[in-house]
Amino acid sequence: MPEEDDLRRRVMDGYDGLADAYAAQRDAGADDPDLLARLLSDLPEGARVLDAGCGAGDLVLDSLPAGATGVGIDISREQVERAREHAAVARADMTRLPFPSSAFDAATAMYSVIHVPASDHGQFYAELARVLRPGGDAVVVTGHDAWTGANADWLDAGVEMAWSWPDLEDTRDLVRDAGLEIRAEEDVGDSLGGEFRHLRLRQS
Repeated sequence: MPEEDDLRRRVMDGYDGLADAYAAQRDAGADDPDLLARLLSDLPEGARVLDAGCGAGDLVLDSLPAGATGVGIDISREQVERAREHAAVARADMTRLPFPSSAFDAATAMYSVIHVPASDHGQFYAELARVLRPGGDAVVVTGHDAWTGANADWLDAGVEMAWSWPDLEDTRDLVRDAGLEIRAEEDVGDSLGGEFRHLRLRQS
């Protein structure tokens, strides 16, 4: 699908091109989402955790408790290289996770599924449910009102970035259709100035 492929390319090229600017903004911010903190504190001993759309790995992979094993994927080559300082990371599409079924005790998608074409969000949630073990938990970040758009000069870096998500009620339906239970929700403003909805999910 040309439009979806074009959005993926813009996201990939964008995160390759503004890696330094993005890292500086994240370092200057104070993101500490409560649902993510609770997920990490609830991990079983020796947990295997997937961070889907991991970026440079500093929000999740570098924050895992001792004994947990983090695995990351990202579409951006530059972000993958940076994240490899924290964990095993592969370059991959979030809608085609390169892992066997029931491979993870927990998973996160922090500010990443919002870069997946809205028409493909259902496929992501289906893949998330597939790779989680029964009873496994996840935290994902999405938006409220449906929106697809781009910023030609994001973070004043002279680099374009694109986003896409369905409205929140459609997201809830996609999550449930994938076989995931919504355990909790919260609104969080991130360090880059956005307002997002965080969902804690469980593989039923």
